[in-house]
Amino acid sequence: MCGVVGILDVQGRAVAPAWIDSMNDAIVHRGPDDSGSYVKGGIGIGMRRLSIIDVAGGHQPVYNEDKTVYAVFNGEIYNHLELRKDLEKAGHRFYTHSDSETLVHLYEQYGVEGVTRLRGMFAYALWDAKADRLMLARDRFGIKPLFYSFVDGRLVFASELKAFFRLPWFFSDVNRAAVHRFLAYLYIPGPQTIYQNIVELPPAHTLICEDGRIAVQQYWRLQFRSQPTVSLEEWEERFLAQFRESVKSHLISDVPLGAFLSGGIDSSAIVGVMAQESSAPVLTFSIGHEGKGAFQDERAFARIVAERFQTKHHEFVVTTDIKDLLPKLIACFDQPFADSSAIPNYYVSQMTRQHVTVALSGLGGDEIGGGYERYLGMLWAELFGKLPPAARGVLGQKWIHLLPDVATGHPWMSRLKRFLAAAELPSPARYAAFITAFSEQERTDLLCRDFTAAQNLGRPESLVRDIFDSGDADGLLHNLLLSDMQLYLPGDLLTLTDRVSMSHSLEVRVPFLDHPLVELMAQIPPRYKTSLWSKKILFKGALRKLLPSSILHRKKLGFSVPLGLWLRTDLKAMMCDTLSPHILKDIGFLNVTEVQRIVAEHVGGQANHESKLWGLINLVSWWRDGRRCYKN
Repeated sequence: MCGVVGILDVQGRAVAPAWIDSMNDAIVHRGPDDSGSYVKGGIGIGMRRLSIIDVAGGHQPVYNEDKTVYAVFNGEIYNHLELRKDLEKAGHRFYTHSDSETLVHLYEQYGVEGVTRLRGMFAYALWDAKADRLMLARDRFGIKPLFYSFVDGRLVFASELKAFFRLPWFFSDVNRAAVHRFLAYLYIPGPQTIYQNIVELPPAHTLICEDGRIAVQQYWRLQFRSQPTVSLEEWEERFLAQFRESVKSHLISDVPLGAFLSGGIDSSAIVGVMAQESSAPVLTFSIGHEGKGAFQDERAFARIVAERFQTKHHEFVVTTDIKDLLPKLIACFDQPFADSSAIPNYYVSQMTRQHVTVALSGLGGDEIGGGYERYLGMLWAELFGKLPPAARGVLGQKWIHLLPDVATGHPWMSRLKRFLAAAELPSPARYAAFITAFSEQERTDLLCRDFTAAQNLGRPESLVRDIFDSGDADGLLHNLLLSDMQLYLPGDLLTLTDRVSMSHSLEVRVPFLDHPLVELMAQIPPRYKTSLWSKKILFKGALRKLLPSSILHRKKLGFSVPLGLWLRTDLKAMMCDTLSPHILKDIGFLNVTEVQRIVAEHVGGQANHESKLWGLINLVSWWRDGRRCYKN
């Protein structure tokens, strides 16, 4: 696990070694064990290394036999031993035992198309000195990050945005369209970033810069195409075999390894297979809550799994004393990001790193298996739309939307209101309403007019419609899964996991996003995943011999915090201070009256605005303390 940086000057001007060194220093947390660079003429690439495989010999950049191809690499290649065997048979000579060296020989043998043979999580840069060609590549799901910018004849790339601003000549304005996207999703869907001239290389894409031209191309495409002739029992067997193989492949490591354990189906299944594959007790790590918001605590379920598989279990309790954490989270993400589950993820990563260097996570299981409550909501909305108009009218009356929030801060009332408000919309618009925070009208009310004037901002909600219209999924549920695979997973969950874990120099692996497993799940009919009454149908059947019934059939809580309650109690002062009128007036683009209305309704219990408020807190905090360099 590493961080990578680089500069290619297409006009032939020399790259200063100090520029690469400074960019590397900005991401030292991603790789505290080692650093390396290659600078020659107009090309410079560098990396920070967290040593996982071939600890002693895996120094980067790696190179080929005649030192004409160099690469810097972030991630893990799980099939590198198989690739190495084939490449050695073809005559290639390796000088390390690292997975990173596979990249240069794979490129020699197959060119740019070699990326399609990789199985793993990766973001890498490769320089071909003979062809004067720079290649960037990112894994299929966006597990590992990679950003780039083309400014004044220079192509600059880095694993994190903060590295760009170590360059003395690099400046950027705020991308106002990205602010709109953030207020909609509470993260910024790629390829846009908060900066106008920095973009994200999309998942499953390569970038080639040659002869002064840049070409970005997709090398893999996920499509949901059901095979209805296979029985549920056969699908369960196929899934279980592929899942076991996936977890086993993710255990390769020369350093200590463990697992996050929430007590949900996904993390519990991973721990179960790890225990079967390991001769020593698996190290597991959980996090929970006490006192206010204890309804969000999952530790009791994690203990059931830990006892069943005799793991060496560790727990941590999150408290509301997080005033010092917000600046750290702002620094992690480099741009506005407001998934509150970053709070427990930060702490569990911090605790886990004290014991291991690598941790496996159940992330991705909900997206491929059909595990979110909103999937049920979408299916129920289809039936709701078939009710007589009179019945829909009664349920949709304004009195329901005026009901106060529940005192405990549990979000069930806000979910009901959201369902009723969007149930009669067309499927793409309905799902966009389910997964966004501020609606289009709310964003118009919230942002000052001069902030959006003369901007071709577009509608963030159209991202969902475009995925539904792509034709890459058959049926409603598969369109939902595809939307989350292309938006929520890379933009939110994987971004959160990478930044928070790497801030503690911890590598997190995600076996559910092993692409052979995802491709298998994409062939399984929707009826075997989610019905009106049940989620993860196939997972529950396939894992019934591995996991206890209390885990398979428990209610999903989600890896989060009782934020709604906290913002009415312990975090109220912090919220009111951050969103105070004088600070908002100083920022200048947020409507003070509208923000104060949202705060008052939440504190007074009329509505649960926890997501909106956390979004505003993060946006304001980033604007005041997290912005980098600007032209104006």
